[in-house]
Amino acid sequence: MADTLENLKSELELNFERNANYRMFWNNTMSVVGAVIFAFGINFFVVPSNIYNGGVLGISQLLTAFVTHFVPQLLFPKFTSVVYYLLNVPLLILAFRSFGRMFFVRNVACVTIETVAMMIIPVPDRMLVDSVMTSTIIGGLITGLGAGLIFRSGAAAGGTDIIGMYLTKKKGNFSVGKLAIGVNAVIYAICAATMNLSVAIYSIIYSVAMNITIDRIHVQNIMTEMTIFTKKDPQKIIQFITEELNHSANYWEATSGYTGEKSYIVYTVVSQYDAHKLDGFLMAFDSKVFAVKNRGVSLDGNFVKKL
Repeated sequence: MADTLENLKSELELNFERNANYRMFWNNTMSVVGAVIFAFGINFFVVPSNIYNGGVLGISQLLTAFVTHFVPQLLFPKFTSVVYYLLNVPLLILAFRSFGRMFFVRNVACVTIETVAMMIIPVPDRMLVDSVMTSTIIGGLITGLGAGLIFRSGAAAGGTDIIGMYLTKKKGNFSVGKLAIGVNAVIYAICAATMNLSVAIYSIIYSVAMNITIDRIHVQNIMTEMTIFTKKDPQKIIQFITEELNHSANYWEATSGYTGEKSYIVYTVVSQYDAHKLDGFLMAFDSKVFAVKNRGVSLDGNFVKKL
């Protein structure tokens, strides 16, 4: 029995190693595609609609509006994109200190690709749709999709996204979208006080659409409750959860109502991202195992989110 379990563990480790390069390639591709999609949404829908993004990009837009009004001689082509990149520098340093070298490198790449894409992708002379509301919502969905793909790949879209991930790591009952909406409220209050009120209203609608989309795609931020039923050694399942997923689990003995045989129930809460990994392990460990999942549960207390 011990030899069989050790062989299973060795086989799983080999499969993880074989898939490591594939996962890295897939995550890098996802982050690049997400950055380009985000820039596309900004240039094709946000800018032509004369609405403001939130976070660091929104601050960059406000600075551009300020310079345009007071010191236009300081303006140069793609001023907003350059300011956006410069404002991200201290936040990228925070990413390096809080999440490590790999996260830092991927964020530098994402912010760089976003900036270059915003410089290259042309801005239409007019809105692609007739309604400002429609353009606002479409822009929020597209930029939210881009940012969500970046988060899903294990990186961030720069700016307040990094701060949001940092706070999410420190506080379990937190999300990137919540911080973004809070920061954006300040930016849009400035828009309402200094510009047309309709600009602030449409910008708020855009921000809500964007951040709701982010929270739906960012699977590391979606908690999944799993109740696992098996007749094999539950300690092996718990070992995988603790060692590979860095979470804990509990189990207790039960009796099968159909066969009367002894079985085990394992209970844990992991991210939706880690739930897919656990599914793969369970299928290899016990072909007759089944699990009940409750997606999107709310958590309080000592629970560490892995972003």
